[in-house]
Parts: sequence; structure tokens; C-alpha cells
Amino acid sequence: MAVGTGQYADHVQQVVKARNDAGDSGIRYWSLDSSGLDFLGCNYHYSVHDDRIIADRLTSFIAGLTTGW
Repeated sequence: MAVGTGQYADHVQQVVKARNDAGDSGIRYWSLDSSGLDFLGCNYHYSVHDDRIIADRLTSFIAGLTTGW
């Protein structure tokens, strides 16, 4: 999985698309939605609150994938 956010999201998405176009179906793109995050960690990084929200969103995304696990 590749995660993109902010100014790098488009670049990450392009890499994933290139890999998918080359036949690599094992990589997926996930856009990190920053809505609802407080960024109260050190130097405006994610806080514990944010980590929980991100983990829940990522868990939902992964649960929706067909992984064959």
C-alpha cells in the first residue's frame, strides 16, 4: 500500500498507477484524509487522537480489499 497526502499525494498516486499499469495488482493507493485531525503532535504532526482516526480509516480501507489472506 502507498499512502499519499498533501503536496506528495499526486506523485504517490502516479507511482501506484504506473505499477498497476505494468501489471502489479498488489499495490494500492490510499489517500490520507486529514479532515477531523487536530495535528496537536510535536511541530503540527499527528497526535494520538489523530493516530486513532487514521488507524480506523485505514482499517476500513484494508477490510474492503480483496487480499486473499
